Amino acid sequence: MFCKNCGTENEDGAKFCRGCGTIMEEVGGNAESGAASPVAAAQPTTAQPAAAQPTAAQPAVAQPAAAQPTVVQPAASKKPMNLKVLLPIIIGACAAVIALLVIILVIVTAKPTIKLDDYLTIEANGYDGYGTATAIIDWAGIEEKYGDKLDFTSQGEKTFSWLDPMSVLQLSISVTLDDTKGLSNGDVITYTWHVDEELYKYVKCNTKYSDDSYTVDGLEEVGTFDAFADLEVNFNGISPFATATYKYYGSQLTIYDFTFDKMSDLKNGDTITVSIADRGADYYIENYGMIPTSFEKEYVVSGLDEYVDSYEKLSDDFIAGLKSETEDTIYAYTAGSYNATSSMTDLTYAGYIFTSRKEGGYSSNYNMLYIIYSGTVSSSNGSFSTSKVYYPVRFTDILSSESGFSCSGNGSIVGSSNFDGSWSSTKGYINPLICYMDLVEAVRDNFTAECGDGFEAYAEYDLITTLADISDEYKAILYADAQDKIESYIATSYNGGSEASDLELLGEYLLLAKTQGTNFASNNKYIIVYSATVSNSQGRFDTTTVYFPVEYDGIVKLPGDEYMITNTVGMVNNSVNFPNSFYSTRGYLDGEEMYSKLITANRDNYTYEVSENLKQFGE
Repeated sequence: MFCKNCGTENEDGAKFCRGCGTIMEEVGGNAESGAASPVAAAQPTTAQPAAAQPTAAQPAVAQPAAAQPTVVQPAASKKPMNLKVLLPIIIGACAAVIALLVIILVIVTAKPTIKLDDYLTIEANGYDGYGTATAIIDWAGIEEKYGDKLDFTSQGEKTFSWLDPMSVLQLSISVTLDDTKGLSNGDVITYTWHVDEELYKYVKCNTKYSDDSYTVDGLEEVGTFDAFADLEVNFNGISPFATATYKYYGSQLTIYDFTFDKMSDLKNGDTITVSIADRGADYYIENYGMIPTSFEKEYVVSGLDEYVDSYEKLSDDFIAGLKSETEDTIYAYTAGSYNATSSMTDLTYAGYIFTSRKEGGYSSNYNMLYIIYSGTVSSSNGSFSTSKVYYPVRFTDILSSESGFSCSGNGSIVGSSNFDGSWSSTKGYINPLICYMDLVEAVRDNFTAECGDGFEAYAEYDLITTLADISDEYKAILYADAQDKIESYIATSYNGGSEASDLELLGEYLLLAKTQGTNFASNNKYIIVYSATVSNSQGRFDTTTVYFPVEYDGIVKLPGDEYMITNTVGMVNNSVNFPNSFYSTRGYLDGEEMYSKLITANRDNYTYEVSENLKQFGE
């Protein structure tokens, strides 16, 4: 049936037009069949002459309705389709087209993601225990799949105008193994990817990868041999200057195949490494049919006699023996070298000095031990002042061995000193500070040193810079010594009725060197001045006041409030005649002259201090 509204043919019995949605009604009184009406069908068709038929050149002429039979046809649709029906169809079609375009755009513009793990191969080659591993990236495979999909970013085009994206990719990606040599079957090695983050600034791509591990297998099994089984290594000489020697009794190698990392200046406890050339497993299999189990071996130096490098390593028995030998040496020296008027008493142990040669130090001796005793030396005829002398007895090249300790030769006394105010001399040192300087400080460049049992005190001292630095107790000792020297001089030198009376302490001078050093005798001069009234019972000269200066050089303060004089000059060697007389005396008759000679004349090298009672002559 046909719709009367739009002419669309519908199925028989349809209630609505499928073309325009209009309610269907019967056409020509029979909505069910759609046939022509009975009236039209009853009218006969009148034939027309042939000449009366329209032709292509002549338009047809309408005939009167009454004269022609009428057949009712469905009317042709002249109205547009309903927009309510078409709009959803149009929208759906547009959405489908847009989705298709988006899919195409995504496909065209998406960055390729390169799965790096798919193109990595770990290869292990060689022999079990000596294998090597290599990480290989299949760049050809990456290029085949992704090469034509890679493009530069705008920045990449500017930066790498002479390269292609694949080349930049290859420069930016690598992989490393945590172990590549000396591998055995079953070893697990890990691999790590390294992708430069700058890559993504230049190349349109993504990467996907993960670090993982690889288990070594497939390495060839091969026989081994101990390259050092028939090597004999020996150590000769004295530690720490021993040497290594060796012999080879095997057949696989020769003596020339072995290399020592150190063969001289060896000491007990040192470890040396002996090695053979690691030419690779293939070399040894080809030449020996086996591979060495190792290419190096360590040997520990032991069993050598050694030079002792510390005092504490010496045994008590050995030290006791050296002390006894030291006493014998000192007694023998003083008995054989001191004259009948000189004697040594109160020999007492005073400590030790131990020196050991530094690495790279120069000396014919490796170590030296000084056992030090002190003794009181005096002169019965007063040719020198009673003094304490320190006798260092030296023992050299002390060795330790399995049988005990030993040293080179008998000990000997070192050092030499003059007694104060005398030409007499002795072996050893009157000033222990000078002993310390000579035996310790003077050899610092080549030796380390340690002192003990009391002698270490002389490593420290205080310079005297003012009169107040000298304690009253020590001044009293020097006052008494100076008075004794003056009285001794008067007793032995005054004659012909000359005598001195009223000897009394007048004051003191201190001269301090402008440059201080370890030459203690030059650091300061301490001068004690006494005055006395000198007269002659025969009237040979007028009664006169005489000033007697007594000089002590290089006074220092030691630890424990002990003081030391480096050199006692004694009475100042100045001689003067009494007025109108041929009689003379040591000392000064004029206090101002004394000040000028002792103070002013030394101002180029010394500063000075004058005690109160002497300032009357100058300050």
